[in-house]
Amino acid sequence: MKISIDELGQLGERRFTIDFSETLPVDDAVKPVVGTLTVSRTGAGVKIAGNVKTLLKLTCETCWRQYFQALSVDVDELLVPYRDLVEEFEMGAPREKELLKNDFYEEIGRDGIIDISDVVYQAVTLASPVFCRCGSDCSGPPKPGNPDSAAVSEDGAAGSKDERPIDPRWKNLKTLFPKQD
Repeated sequence: MKISIDELGQLGERRFTIDFSETLPVDDAVKPVVGTLTVSRTGAGVKIAGNVKTLLKLTCETCWRQYFQALSVDVDELLVPYRDLVEEFEMGAPREKELLKNDFYEEIGRDGIIDISDVVYQAVTLASPVFCRCGSDCSGPPKPGNPDSAAVSEDGAAGSKDERPIDPRWKNLKTLFPKQD
């Protein structure tokens, strides 16, 4: 979904409320991203604010089982008109400055088109979990012989001693610790 900055009119004159519903190329999303966004013109540029939701199908990185997780994202993005920074430096603007709270923004392209879908895509991607765990009742990693089993012993240690034979290339290392099995 794209809109032109010209559609917003003059400062504070026009405000859009958008019912957003699109299938975005977000990893693991199984439902379209839906929500309500408000697009308004401010003194600094264009502000996009609202909330979007989707459903993710993730794989637990501990037990390898798949699970669903609802994701709700608050969108609050400021977009400012395109500025030619090279031209500003040539006019005497400092090359280095301390960044303030209002210095974090996205620029609107030279054509004045705002891609709402891209703003939502970035917000959802950044809010998606980096480490996926199915919950506090996760059964842990699967045992070698039974991939569906992920039992943990009573003392909290996972499984028992590995029954597989030692790789012959590592066998000589056992001579360093003869008393240990």
